[in-house]
Amino acid sequence: MSGTVAEVAGRVPGSCHAIHCNKDRCRVDLKGAPETRLLVDMDCDGLEIPRQQKRCDYLFVGERGHTTWIAPIELKSGGLKAVEVLEQLEGGTGSAHNLLPEGISFQFVPILAHGKSIHRNDLKVLRSRKIQLRGQRRVTVLIKCGDPLIKALHS
Repeated sequence: MSGTVAEVAGRVPGSCHAIHCNKDRCRVDLKGAPETRLLVDMDCDGLEIPRQQKRCDYLFVGERGHTTWIAPIELKSGGLKAVEVLEQLEGGTGSAHNLLPEGISFQFVPILAHGKSIHRNDLKVLRSRKIQLRGQRRVTVLIKCGDPLIKALHS
């Protein structure tokens, strides 16, 4: 590991490093994703995030060439409420802000992987509210459970 991934990995307890991105019958395929990467299980006790604080399921930090991606990931196999998903992604984004070194250049991609269709009103909320990390404001990228992460990173 080198660069941003190595620096973030050094700030995250090893017990919180994940190999697979899956929870509650929903997964994101890491095949084709940048090889230089760190996947952080945001529910890991080692992060010392208070239980009542909202957070996403995973935080992906990846590098390929001169590009670095920062992607909070929320997994929902069943029904969902857009406001709750956004709060979880925003919580994960806050943690990412604290873990990232200052002054880095990156692509910010908040991701929701979902298993069921999303109600029209929830889609409207997801598309209208942007999530912000260090000046980058992005709409949540939607992918299906089982889709490759690279699909979201390049959308």
